[in-house]
Amino acid sequence: MKMIDVLLNSSLFTDMSYDEVKNAFKYLDENYSGTYYTKKFFADDYIAIEGYTCENLGIILHGEIEVQRELPSGKFFTISSFKEGDCFAESIIFSKKNEYPSSIVSITESEILFISKTGLLKLMIMNEKLFENFARILSDRIHLLSDRVTTLSLDNIRKKIANLLLKEYKTTASLTIVLPYSRDKMAQLLNVTRPSLSRELTNMKDDGLINYYKNKFTILDINALEESLL
Repeated sequence: MKMIDVLLNSSLFTDMSYDEVKNAFKYLDENYSGTYYTKKFFADDYIAIEGYTCENLGIILHGEIEVQRELPSGKFFTISSFKEGDCFAESIIFSKKNEYPSSIVSITESEILFISKTGLLKLMIMNEKLFENFARILSDRIHLLSDRVTTLSLDNIRKKIANLLLKEYKTTASLTIVLPYSRDKMAQLLNVTRPSLSRELTNMKDDGLINYYKNKFTILDINALEESLL
């Protein structure tokens, strides 16, 4: 089954065998029918809308999605993006106020596996490894949100860029960093305008802090880059 092949590479089913995953869904089919389903979406379709009740965990079987927050002006900014194998709504489904805090949009054609709270609970009771994976996903998401809050709290664009590049450097241990998204997406993640981002990148290049071409960045003076955060 193609669905199981994708799930084997997802964070929720890490370190589980093909037969374990297959048997898990067979168990739901035989004992808790209707606790999961798949649905396809076109590009720009809304998968979930801010304020709506969250009743399912989502796992991306195909495509790419974004979590977006709409501003009063009608403009929006991207909070995070997810690709094949990623989960979403894991921090909402068991919440007392289980409403989507932001909208979720399909950026490309996509297919999503939805698992109800009941189905997810039964799977976690059935398999301790799946429970452990779910707990790790929640922990990782908390760290991600913490990083996001830190970025948004910085008071100028240079600090936001420096924080992003230094975080990537810490992860890769390389002064050459390739960001997995476009300049437009970078601006959205930093919550700045594209022209302002481009202008500050040019300034940082002129100051000898970094060099860059498209989404490839090289840190030229790591000490000065760190100093820019102070």
